Amino acid sequence: MGTARSKTLISIGIILIFSLITIWSTVPNLFLYQLSFLVTGAIIMYYFSKLDLRLILGLSTPLYALSVLLLLLTLFFGENIRGSTRWLNLGLFSLQTSEVVKVFLIFFYANFLASKQKISTYFLLALVPFLLVLKQPDLGSALVLLAIPLVLYGSNRFNPKTLLILLISAIVLVPVGLKFAKPYQLERIESFLNPYSDTAGGGYNVIQSIITIGSGRFMGKGVSLGTQSHLNFLPERHTDFIFASFVEEFGLLGSILVLASFFMLLQTMLNTASKLKDTGLYLAQIAIFTIFAFQAFVNIGMNLGLMPVTGITLPLFSYGGSSLISSLALLGIQLKLIDIAA
Repeated sequence: MGTARSKTLISIGIILIFSLITIWSTVPNLFLYQLSFLVTGAIIMYYFSKLDLRLILGLSTPLYALSVLLLLLTLFFGENIRGSTRWLNLGLFSLQTSEVVKVFLIFFYANFLASKQKISTYFLLALVPFLLVLKQPDLGSALVLLAIPLVLYGSNRFNPKTLLILLISAIVLVPVGLKFAKPYQLERIESFLNPYSDTAGGGYNVIQSIITIGSGRFMGKGVSLGTQSHLNFLPERHTDFIFASFVEEFGLLGSILVLASFFMLLQTMLNTASKLKDTGLYLAQIAIFTIFAFQAFVNIGMNLGLMPVTGITLPLFSYGGSSLISSLALLGIQLKLIDIAA
């Protein structure tokens, strides 16, 4: 499995290098912050790659309780920034708890399914963090927390009954999500369906993102030469729409390289999963795959106008300490799983 480890590290390296260049180019005042997050995340990734994962699976119930506690603390005592209460102020830094709990919850869901407990209890427990994050409100992170238990259930027990349960879950949860959705979130859905109905309002972000990507052409405009991102036409150019900023400067050629790196990373995850004999560890690997695949698919689709704007970050690429550090922590677990599967 030395090849799997090498592929994983090469993929991570390529994605992180292009991410840092894009952040330095578009928001140079934030570059050193992201670099410090990267150093912190790399240290955490190293230590997570040495964990006894079977021991962690045994601690899954306390990890679930800690996850719910963190989300409740955020809801009642978190910082309200631009209408959302997603961060806990810890003095030296603010922690986006929805990113942290993703790491904890993969062990809980994996262990719960592996121990073959009641499925009704499984879904009820999965709803708690989903609804708490939706209440913040953070639709993007809530969708990720919903995708993890659904995909794990499907991968563990895939049969016609499973398909029916997943379909019913989707039918039930869509109205629930719409009930909790804020007006701006409903506006995003409407603008996705018809972005040109309000070019100066709800559809502005998507339209500018598509224009930015198109302006990059094949080779891109070059580092720091992007006009859409540097002249502030593109909103959230270093977070939600960083992929558009990147393509403007590196073009189709650069985007193919980054997409190929994500594909190689995801393929390695699936190959590792196929070699794991322990059900709990297999499901933990599928959970990590789900997080990276879901976030990458939705974020890039959002930049291309193929998905509604949800605020989901591009793993390893978007600016943000909590997102980057949690992604690297998950990849530390990934490296450990590769060693176990060897």
